[in-house]
Amino acid sequence: MTAGVLLGLSLFGIVSLCLVQFRGGFDRYDTFTLRADRSGLVMDPGAKVQMHGVQIGKVSRVDMTDGSATLQLEVEPKWADLIPSNASAEIKATTAFGSKYVAINVPTNPSADRLHPGSTITSTNVTTEVNTLFESLTSVMGHIDPAKLNATLTAVADGLSGRGAKLGETLTTSNQYLSALNPHLPQLQEDFRQSAIVANTYAGVVPDVMGVLDNASTTSDTITQQEKDVGGLLLAAIGFGTTATDVGNENVDGFVASNDHLVPTTELLAEYSPEYPCLLNASVLGGKVMNNAVAETGYSLTVDAALLLGDNVYEYPKNLPKVAAKGGPGGKPGCYPTITKDLYPTPYLVADTGASIADSTSIKPNHNPDLLQWLLGSTPGGAAR
Repeated sequence: MTAGVLLGLSLFGIVSLCLVQFRGGFDRYDTFTLRADRSGLVMDPGAKVQMHGVQIGKVSRVDMTDGSATLQLEVEPKWADLIPSNASAEIKATTAFGSKYVAINVPTNPSADRLHPGSTITSTNVTTEVNTLFESLTSVMGHIDPAKLNATLTAVADGLSGRGAKLGETLTTSNQYLSALNPHLPQLQEDFRQSAIVANTYAGVVPDVMGVLDNASTTSDTITQQEKDVGGLLLAAIGFGTTATDVGNENVDGFVASNDHLVPTTELLAEYSPEYPCLLNASVLGGKVMNNAVAETGYSLTVDAALLLGDNVYEYPKNLPKVAAKGGPGGKPGCYPTITKDLYPTPYLVADTGASIADSTSIKPNHNPDLLQWLLGSTPGGAAR
C-alpha cells in the first residue's frame, strides 16, 4: 500500500514538474509595462512579444487602467539587454482576423542606454481591426440620409457612365504628371520650407504693415476731404506740364546745344572730382581752426595790411602761359594724407607752370621800372623792360 502511494505521488510530481516547465514556470523573465489606447479584441495573456521578427518574450497580463490598456510584458534577459531605452512598441495582428502580438521597434538611431526592467513602453499604434472599421463605417452611415446618399451615388454613376475611356486617359495623364513631378519633390519640399521662413518673416512685420495701411487710410481720408483742392492742384499741374512742353519744344535745339557746351566743363570737373573732398574737408578743418584761434576766444584780431609790389612786369615770350601742372597720388588729381605733426614741415608739390620755385620769403631782384621810367618811358640805360 505504501509503495503504491509513493509511486502515484512520484508520477504526479513528475507530471506536475513537466507541466510547470512546459508553461515556463522555471524560466526567469524581465518585466516591462506597455501602455496603449486599446489592446484589440484578440489580445490575451500568452501573446508573443517580438523584435525584428524574433520572439523574445510573451504578454503575461492585460489590464484596463484609466480608459487605456496596460500590458505586462515578460522578456527573456538575454533579449532584454538588446532593447534600447528609446524603443517603442506596436500592437499588430498576424491577419485581419488573427490574434494580436506586440512588436518592439528599434529606432534608426538607438540610444546607447538599455531599457531597464520595470520600465514603461508607449505604444505608437494598434492595428485597425475589421470590427473597428465596421463600427466606424456604421457610425458614419448613421449620420447620412440614405435617400441623399442614393441620389449622390446615382449622380456619380450617371456622370461616369460612358466616360470610362476619358477617365482612364485622365488617370494616365495624371500618372505621367506625377511621374515627372516625383524627381522634383525634394526641391519642392525645400521650397515649402523656405516659404515657411519667408512667411514667418512677413508675420514679424505684419504690425508695421498694418500701421502703414492705417496711415494710408488716414491720408486717403484727408485727400477725400480736400478733393477740390487736389483737383485744382492736378489741373494746375496739367497746365504747367502743357506750358513746359511748349517751351521745351520751342527750345529743344538750345537745350541740346547747352548740354553740348557743358560737356568739356563737366569732363574737367569730373577729372578733378577726387580733389573736392580734400577742399571741403580742408575748409571745414580751417573753419574749426579759425574758430579756435579767433571766434571762440573772446578776443579780436587787428591786421595791418599793405600792398606790395608784385612779380616782375610781363615779358614776352618768357611769361607766356604754361599749362603743364600735374600732381596728386599717382600723378592724378586726388587727396594727400591729413597733415599732422609727423608730416611737418608740410610737403609741397613743385609743378611745371613756369612760376618761380623760390620760397615766398626769399629775396628776389625787383625789375619793376622806377619812377622816371614810368614817367618818361625810357632812360639812358635802355628801354623799359
